[in-house]
Amino acid sequence: MPINLPNDFLCTATTAVFDEPSPVDFRHLAQPGLPELLLEQLSVRRFLVTTSIVTSTVSAEHSISFVETLFKVPVSLGGRDFLFPVVTYVDHEYSLVRGYLMGFNKLLTPKRLDADPLTLAFADHDLDFRAEAEDPSTTPQLPAEQDYPMLLWTDYSVGPARSHGFMTLDIDAYCRRQVRSLAAERAVQTVSGRKVAARQLYVIEDTFTIRDVLPALAQETGDLS
Repeated sequence: MPINLPNDFLCTATTAVFDEPSPVDFRHLAQPGLPELLLEQLSVRRFLVTTSIVTSTVSAEHSISFVETLFKVPVSLGGRDFLFPVVTYVDHEYSLVRGYLMGFNKLLTPKRLDADPLTLAFADHDLDFRAEAEDPSTTPQLPAEQDYPMLLWTDYSVGPARSHGFMTLDIDAYCRRQVRSLAAERAVQTVSGRKVAARQLYVIEDTFTIRDVLPALAQETGDLS
């Protein structure tokens, strides 16, 4: 089955916002070779974790469905704010390969047919984003980081497939269909072996097209990559 951009996505993404009194260190989860100027920003008090239930095309003729959980840290590069997905756990090999080529640090987790997709118990993480009920507020106030562009890092050279540097997604036709605030059944989660408390939980249903990946900065200099 080929992988050819552009790809269309239909997502239901549940996001927890964490803002801890002391930093949580994500550096050991980053891909090898990540530049130091980004690595040094990965011990943070504030971060987001998103579990997405996704259907996407991988080519004009083929589609896949998968679940993935992204651990995302706000970072700064070249004077701009970005959201950096330190690691992503995904249960479909085509999403893993596509993500790697675009610059995501994706790890494959086995499909668990008997498990709720909003739970993840893997490595040093134990997450449960199942909702007790919807929050009575009609439209939640989303954190500023929700709309930060995604920052990605690529570094490979295999035959004609070559990419090196900081990238971001070229997204088209974005439509946010619905936003709901949730009350989690379990407020305390385990992230990287650390007990943390979700300050906010919300779900976004959206559609979009990823057309390509582009350099994250208009002009990348050698010290940025």
